[in-house]
Amino acid sequence: MFLKKTSFVCYALDGTATYPATVWDGDSGNRDSDDGDQRAPDHRDYARAMAEIQAVQRSNQGVDPDNALNSVGTVGTTTGVSAVERGNAAMHKTIITLSAVAIAMTDGDTPATDANFGTLKLYTFPEGHVILHSAHFVFPVAGFVAVTGGSTGLSDTADLEVGVGTTARANASNFALAAAEHDIVPENTGVDLVAGSSDAIESSISTATLRADGSAAAKTANLNIITSDDADSGTTDDVLTTNGTITLIWSMVGDN
Repeated sequence: MFLKKTSFVCYALDGTATYPATVWDGDSGNRDSDDGDQRAPDHRDYARAMAEIQAVQRSNQGVDPDNALNSVGTVGTTTGVSAVERGNAAMHKTIITLSAVAIAMTDGDTPATDANFGTLKLYTFPEGHVILHSAHFVFPVAGFVAVTGGSTGLSDTADLEVGVGTTARANASNFALAAAEHDIVPENTGVDLVAGSSDAIESSISTATLRADGSAAAKTANLNIITSDDADSGTTDDVLTTNGTITLIWSMVGDN
């Protein structure tokens, strides 16, 4: 019996997507670029190329499954709230859409001094230090609709103040949003209801850059709504249906 001597060439069994940590050098389970392998591509090459394309797409959406600091946050779970992510590990653009979102409005403990208020968690950033570069909120005609309205819940002609902040609104003996309740999107104090719904297209003013320390606990973006004075609400709770688009442009710069 004669045994034929056979030479074996070990090719790089490389099937893990590397972008954006490194730039793909063309290796796959079928070829090793360092050895100048010129064999025709097979299914392993196509699979590796597809993995790299998917990695690029994830990165362009701000998703890095191996590093939370380089990934997007999580959108709120309330029905009607959705988000689209754009950008990369350095700069994120989060576009949140509100579609007929029901926000519970609570009459203040002491109506004469405590605003009727509602709050909704929109988004939770990854844990770490967040820089909010810019943010904007726009809603259409009838973007806010009082479900009950009239003389019991929110007045059909209620004046509302709307903002987005890192702190959720709670009962307070005033008719103004606290600083952290509208530090992401400054409050719009001109939201007026006519016949129970807002009567104009409204948008927020430009927001200043915000540096938020979420290293101990992840920061959140909360939509906060209050009435402007006691005449804007009766003596019972209400529900406010909300529509609009909130855009957040932000970066994650590290964690402790």
